[in-house]
Amino acid sequence: MNTADDDIRHVFTAFGGARCAVIACGASEADVSAVVADTYALEQRLTRFDPSSELSRFNADAGPRVHVSALLGELLRVCIDAYELSDGLVNAACLPALIDAGYDRSITEVRRRPAVTVRTSEWREVPPLPGVLEVGDGWARLAPRCAIDLGGVGKGWLADRLCERFGNAVVNLGGDVRTRGAGPAGEGWTVSLCDGSPVVVRDAGLATSGTSGRRWPGGHHLIDPRTGRPARTGIAAISVIAETALRAEVLAKGACMVGAPAAAGWLAARGAARYALVTSTGALAA
Repeated sequence: MNTADDDIRHVFTAFGGARCAVIACGASEADVSAVVADTYALEQRLTRFDPSSELSRFNADAGPRVHVSALLGELLRVCIDAYELSDGLVNAACLPALIDAGYDRSITEVRRRPAVTVRTSEWREVPPLPGVLEVGDGWARLAPRCAIDLGGVGKGWLADRLCERFGNAVVNLGGDVRTRGAGPAGEGWTVSLCDGSPVVVRDAGLATSGTSGRRWPGGHHLIDPRTGRPARTGIAAISVIAETALRAEVLAKGACMVGAPAAAGWLAARGAARYALVTSTGALAA
């Protein structure tokens, strides 16, 4: 991403070691530091890897209606919206299947010490999200034996919210990117797609998904809710530009599920501004 000498820039890691960055023009060090602090605070509240987090406690209380904070309630609604936008291909109820596939700890720990056993038969069914999750004003209900993973949807939503604090900035949360304003030189923000091509954008979101990132021996983190298994797709990586980071994240993940031959039409029907993809054989398409 392009920068200038008088920009405020902060690079950090969050979400299990993902590289994150905030670059803001005309902002103070305190403003940028607050964004970093809020990123860590949200991660702590909503991580699935800490049994004391609000998300973990919500999953543990599956069955009855329970109180949820305004933050968790908003993100649960976002998950339902993502399910609808993707025709069910982005389904936050995939967490039990994700754990079955071996992603039961942070990605750093999984890569260091993969699960001893990974389910390879009788894969768990991923239920339709609207059938197992209800969200009301200050409350939510999750069906018994179900669990929610906010995943990239949460990162995309947060990148949008944090970037909206600035008039001219870019926020990158582990590949979920949101830009606002004209950039340091007045021509926009230059971002890189998964095929290495640079693109100049203003007031847009970018997300990259695929099977080449978070993977380990025997699996990867993209669960196809139609099968309950790690997605069988020829897409190693796909970058999507859309109006927000959240929408770009949902479209990138959904496109992985439909596969390279159908990705162009599927994305166009859902308003993607641009995309680039790398197939598992190394071929490029755009």
